[in-house]
Amino acid sequence: MSAYDGLLREVACYYSAPVSNFIVTSALDFVSSILLDNETKDMTISPRTPSYPEYSRMLSGIPYAYAYCVFPCTLPLREYVQCMPDLAIVLNHVNDILSHYKEEIQGDTANYLTLMAASRGLTKQNALQELIEKTVQAHQNILEFLKPCPEAYDAYVAFFDGFIKAHTTVKRYKLEEVMSERSSS
Repeated sequence: MSAYDGLLREVACYYSAPVSNFIVTSALDFVSSILLDNETKDMTISPRTPSYPEYSRMLSGIPYAYAYCVFPCTLPLREYVQCMPDLAIVLNHVNDILSHYKEEIQGDTANYLTLMAASRGLTKQNALQELIEKTVQAHQNILEFLKPCPEAYDAYVAFFDGFIKAHTTVKRYKLEEVMSERSSS
């Protein structure tokens, strides 16, 4: 934990005060999410709490720590800060979407899609479709917002390209199986 502490303290050396604070609080939320998961591992998800899965995922995904690192530290915060909520959605849910197949074949039910489906009374397939639509819309929102600032736009596009490539080349997602099943149907 002291190495984690050291890394968090170094953030202020590279980013402005507000950005470094957002990165540190997101990193601390991640630690809290581990504690929350331990305390709630056998908890039944109520259909009366449709926002709970999003809350839990925003803590566990560290999206804001990653999101602020997408943009050069020399770029003024005002050029990109308004797209942060959408960027957090993209960061968390691209992973959730790409992990769905792997989690289903492994019988993993401790994941965002399972929580989302339970809290909204949806099937997992309907929850997945809703999540895909929400994520695509968030990505489009980001592109539209950043378009007037080429430096921010280019940083996001380069990040997103690498983000998708990194996820699609990792074998643990079993995306080759998904693609081979789709081509044989």
